[in-house]
Amino acid sequence: MKAGVAVGLLIAGLVCAALFRIVSGTEHHAYSSGAVPPASSGVTAGNTYHLSVPGGVQALQKRGASVAAAQCTWSTGGSANQVLTATTEGAGTKATNVVASFIAPYTGDIHVDCAGWGAMYIDDADNSPADSSGWFLVLAVVTLTLGVGMALSSLRSAAGRASSSADGSPGEDDEVERFVHAVHVRSQDGEVGAADGDDVLA
Repeated sequence: MKAGVAVGLLIAGLVCAALFRIVSGTEHHAYSSGAVPPASSGVTAGNTYHLSVPGGVQALQKRGASVAAAQCTWSTGGSANQVLTATTEGAGTKATNVVASFIAPYTGDIHVDCAGWGAMYIDDADNSPADSSGWFLVLAVVTLTLGVGMALSSLRSAAGRASSSADGSPGEDDEVERFVHAVHVRSQDGEVGAADGDDVLA
């Protein structure tokens, strides 16, 4: 029973892990595996938003891009590029993906590019989709952890039973069989006296 449950949990965990990989590639977040920047992101004029790239500042530095200043532009609906004032996080930032922030100059869908950085993710945009893949990742971790734990427990139990059989330790059925045999011999055969009955039971 326990082994069957463990197998079921492991299969469910692998399915959730596969769904995480599939769904994350369809989401336009900097933290989603295999995703691409969205064509546009919804913003509201006057609100502050954050620009992100996968891997953040460290990823940009590895590409040889300068992170001291941001040279960004924004456009909407095929319009000409306009300068976007953005404040960089700097080389010492602890942020995982965020590289800069800006105050939206426009209400609506915009596309942001930064020189040397490329197209930007705006993960906190007004129309940013929910992180569905994250739920699949959590479920995968939980089910795989439970499945592995139950599988190890089942293996330990099986090993214990095998060890008990190998060293010849009498089982419960063996004790019952010996008792029944002794009673039968004493009551019907008459070959074992009262004084010898205890020796048979021993």
